[in-house]
Amino acid sequence: MLWGEKVNLNQVKEIVLDIIKDSEFTLYDIKEEKLGNDLILQIFIDKNPSITLDELAYLNEQISNKLDAIDSDYPPYYLEVSSPGAEKELRNLDEIKKYIGSYVYLEEDNNYYGYLEECSDEELVIKVNLKGRIKKQKVSLSKIKFIRLAVKV
Repeated sequence: MLWGEKVNLNQVKEIVLDIIKDSEFTLYDIKEEKLGNDLILQIFIDKNPSITLDELAYLNEQISNKLDAIDSDYPPYYLEVSSPGAEKELRNLDEIKKYIGSYVYLEEDNNYYGYLEECSDEELVIKVNLKGRIKKQKVSLSKIKFIRLAVKV
């Protein structure tokens, strides 16, 4: 049984949002996952530029305490509070604009690694290294298949 069958995930979302209100933290996502016979409630919390393990441990404790007060009807589960990761997907225009200046990976007709330079409601500009030459590449937002932060090695 997954949470959605018995528990309204919006209730969990409200609890998390109440805990992180008036802070630098943002709720990235809430997911449920079945791993064998185990049910895992995954809560992804973000902070720009990055969230620490100590902050995640603190948030895990806060969220766990609030859930303990209301979860008697929930199926047994494991709580996992984590960050979305260094290479998180940028899922909407607001998230893309938030990371202007960051190194990203972008898929459209071609695939690019580069620095996100600009972003409007119609297109973005990414500074890429094409065969040793630095070039500013304009990409229509409607053509983007996928974009995420990237770690430059």
